[in-house]
Amino acid sequence: MYIGLLHLHNAARWLVLIAAVLAIGFAIAGLVRGAPWGRGAKLSGLAYMVSMDLQLVIGLLLYVVSPLVRSAFANVAAAMADQQFRFFLVEHLLLMVGAVVLVHVGYALGKRATVARTAYVRSLVFYVLGFAVTLLAIPWWRPLFPGL
Repeated sequence: MYIGLLHLHNAARWLVLIAAVLAIGFAIAGLVRGAPWGRGAKLSGLAYMVSMDLQLVIGLLLYVVSPLVRSAFANVAAAMADQQFRFFLVEHLLLMVGAVVLVHVGYALGKRATVARTAYVRSLVFYVLGFAVTLLAIPWWRPLFPGL
């Protein structure tokens, strides 16, 4: 189960990154063109948000069954002294939950704005922040496509 979830979590990472780039791209394009807040901006933001939510659920399941996390919880003090254990025990989890919150805030603020420019600016700011936090939270030292 662990290996399957790990592979699913890795594959979903790419969906999140693609959805983020699309949502940010739609926000930038709408802002530059002065376009009305339309279907593309709404759907791309929704896809970004849903992909983040899905990734969070998979990640939380992985957190529960991970032998690395279990090992870290066996001796938290030692785990906090080790960079990899600390990353997966605390940093990755907190950063990714923060990124999910930022994307949700961006989507909600964009959706509720009454002026298109405001919607684009608000969503863009929070989507970019969420994307930046996500990039910080990805363990880039691990294989990008494990199992291939």
